[in-house]
Amino acid sequence: MWSWKSSPFLLILVQCLNVVGAWEPICKAVPGTPSWPSLEKWKTPNSSIDGRLLQPSPPGAVCHSEQPTYNADTCTTVTRDWTDIDFHAGISNSNAWNNWNNDSCLPYTGTPCSGKGYPIYVINATCKGDVKAGVDFARENNVRLIVKGSGHDYLWR
Repeated sequence: MWSWKSSPFLLILVQCLNVVGAWEPICKAVPGTPSWPSLEKWKTPNSSIDGRLLQPSPPGAVCHSEQPTYNADTCTTVTRDWTDIDFHAGISNSNAWNNWNNDSCLPYTGTPCSGKGYPIYVINATCKGDVKAGVDFARENNVRLIVKGSGHDYLWR
């Protein structure tokens, strides 16, 4: 006999909804959903951290002519350094391993390029106040927060 508890999809759906008089989402906001902060709301943390809220393009986008950051000369450097961990460590929205960005924008001809695997906004935190502003904004607006440090955990994040 079928039960909602035996359906993985419904179980995930139930985990993302909270019944408190009405159905309220408790999953994180994502771009394109009504709960995603407006452009106006994103200006608030940017002004409190002296303009250090960035909207970087994927680093491989410089190799794709349809991308606004296309640059053939820079593409040569990016392609050469793509497998160097230090190259990715110096880029705010990059990871050393492409799979953590879903291979969504590799610097190679013939591969697709979209920003869907990369953070939309990045804070170039230079002090603890910047970190606090980012954490507060993420919490208050139900936005997923990812902290990029210089190391990784056992799952290579």
